[in-house]
Amino acid sequence: MRIFPAPREANALPGRIAVVGAAGQLGAALVQELGERAIPVTRSMLDVTVGDAVHAAVAQLRPHVAINCAAWTAVDAAEQDPAGCHAVNATAVGHLAAACSAHGVRFVHMSTDYVFGADHNRTTPYRETDAPGPLNAYGISKLAGEEAARTCPDHLVIRTCGLYAASPEGPVRGRNFLDTMRILATTRPEVRVVADQICTPSYVPHVAAGILRLLTTEVVGTFHVVNEGQTSWYELACELFHRAGLTTRVVPIESSAYPSPVERPRYSVLDTSAFAAATRFRLPDWRAGVMEYLGKPPTATPVAPPHFLEKFSCSPSS
Repeated sequence: MRIFPAPREANALPGRIAVVGAAGQLGAALVQELGERAIPVTRSMLDVTVGDAVHAAVAQLRPHVAINCAAWTAVDAAEQDPAGCHAVNATAVGHLAAACSAHGVRFVHMSTDYVFGADHNRTTPYRETDAPGPLNAYGISKLAGEEAARTCPDHLVIRTCGLYAASPEGPVRGRNFLDTMRILATTRPEVRVVADQICTPSYVPHVAAGILRLLTTEVVGTFHVVNEGQTSWYELACELFHRAGLTTRVVPIESSAYPSPVERPRYSVLDTSAFAAATRFRLPDWRAGVMEYLGKPPTATPVAPPHFLEKFSCSPSS
């Protein structure tokens, strides 16, 4: 089995591809990778919560594939407005699935590791066939979105985790975990980061390549597309600071020490065997994503988290 980086797949895809949520991290990466094949659809162009508008847009654009990257990802805010979150993450997905079904469009919907978490004793990666168990309003809405997406006969539901990418303007606080850590490192002597939430934060260009690789196959169903391996947010921050040459101290803390109204999964690592079987590829290890995010060549040598690296707890959703 070959390992990423994979050859560009855009030219192997039939027809044009609508990317809904094209202004987000993943949507923007897909648009860039697809080039002229992309039909970017942003929030300002289409309110996905309005069914008639969605049907009209799909009928007019007539893409071969529609990839839904639009989502409510503010996990804490979802607890305060679960109805608003559900409208974007579930109801809108139903509109897109129905419109794609009506016009013979292949529908790809992006989901999250947060559909898991209820199994508090879990220590092995979740397979696609494992029973979901979301812990919060965000996860519940994303699970409902998966169910809506599956009403389209020709569908792919792709679960990923903790997406991050570099931006031309440099790090932006709140854009993703790594950006936020780099900003905090310039203003604080130390950051405190949750060490008891284990997952696989994933580098957006790698995930985008994985999505396109899946689209060159005829598979239908649910797939996990994340970088290989697993880590905690604390270990991720340590790796980032070490590779970036930052001396800011990182202090591990438990989730209970971080003030948040939302329970998050303690373990939500996703098994990628189904993706590998379908594509004959695997995404790189999560450390390679950190290196590429920093603009450095990846290395195959794991680096142990340094112990010199305050308290900032961040558990970003996908």
